[in-house]
Amino acid sequence: MDTTNAVIAIIDRFQSIYEWFLRILGNVVDLFERFKEFILKLVEYVIDTFSSEEDAQAFLKNYLDNEHSFI
Repeated sequence: MDTTNAVIAIIDRFQSIYEWFLRILGNVVDLFERFKEFILKLVEYVIDTFSSEEDAQAFLKNYLDNEHSFI
């Protein structure tokens, strides 16, 4: 009986560690999914906002010029 109880206790301990690991892994995967969605929305916004590369370059130049004056 003692050996059986010890084996069952070990299995229970590994099962709880495994479930904890899966929970953490699930949270990490969820963070990556959120980051991916953020990047995709940002790319979609940039594509919708700027009609050409010249518009994007002008925006960036204006931003850098203004940012430099505040520093």
